[in-house]
Amino acid sequence: MEFLLFVISGVSFSFLAGNNFFSLEADPVPWLFYFLQIPQFITAHQWLGISLDIAIIVLFLLVIRRPFNNRLAIILFLLLLLFYVTLMGHLAHHNYQFGFCLVFFPFLFCNEQSKRFAFEATRYFMLFFYLSAAILKIYYGNFTDPAHLSNLISGQFTPYFLEGNTGLRTDVNLFLISHTAVSQFLFIASIILELVIIVGFFTKRYDKWIAILILLFHFCNWFMMDIAPFGQIGFVCLLFLSKELKLAIVK
Repeated sequence: MEFLLFVISGVSFSFLAGNNFFSLEADPVPWLFYFLQIPQFITAHQWLGISLDIAIIVLFLLVIRRPFNNRLAIILFLLLLLFYVTLMGHLAHHNYQFGFCLVFFPFLFCNEQSKRFAFEATRYFMLFFYLSAAILKIYYGNFTDPAHLSNLISGQFTPYFLEGNTGLRTDVNLFLISHTAVSQFLFIASIILELVIIVGFFTKRYDKWIAILILLFHFCNWFMMDIAPFGQIGFVCLLFLSKELKLAIVK
C-alpha cells in the first residue's frame, strides 16, 4: 500500500522518465549503479519504467502470498534498492525510502539461523538509525537555538505560503514560526523521543511502545515538515509490531 501511494503521488520509475538530472553526492553506495548507466537507461525509456513499476507491484502481491520465498525477496530487494538509488539521485538527498529495501533483508535467507540473525541485525540497525539521529542533533547543538525548528519549518513550507495554501497545517506552521519557544520545546521533545529508543538495545519488552513512538515521530514530522514517512511505516511495523511474523522468522 505504501508503494501504491508512491506511484499514485507520482514517485516511481515511470514518473522519472525523461529526467536526466541527478546528483551522486558523497555517498558511494549509488556510484556503481550510475557508473553502469542503469538508472540513466531506465529513465531514458518510459516503457521500462512502467514495466518495473508493474513488476514490483506484482511481486509485492506474490510475496504477500508466499512471504518466506527467499527468491521473491531477493528480486524485490534488488529492484527496490535500484528504485531507492534512482530516486535519491534525482532528489539529490536521502530519504526514508531505504526502508523499502531493508524490510526484505531478513527474508533473503533460506537457513533458519541466518534468517534469525538477519532479523536481529535489521532490528538493531533500525534502533541505531533513530538513536544516532538524536545524538547528531545533540552534537551539533541545534537544540540550543530557539529559532532552529521555526527556521526549518519556514524554509520547508515557503512554497506552500507562496501558493497561498491554507488549512490546518498551514495555520499550525505559522503559529510555530512565530512562537519559537513552542517550536524549541517540540524539537527537544523529538530528541528525547529518539533517545528513549535506546531501551530497545537491552530488551524487547517495550518494542510495541518503541514502534508507537517512532510512528508518532514520523506522523508529527509529516504534519509539521511535510516529510512523508512512506517506505518506513511497514519496516517499523514488521520489526516491532508483527508478533506472528517475528515468531515465524525467529523460531
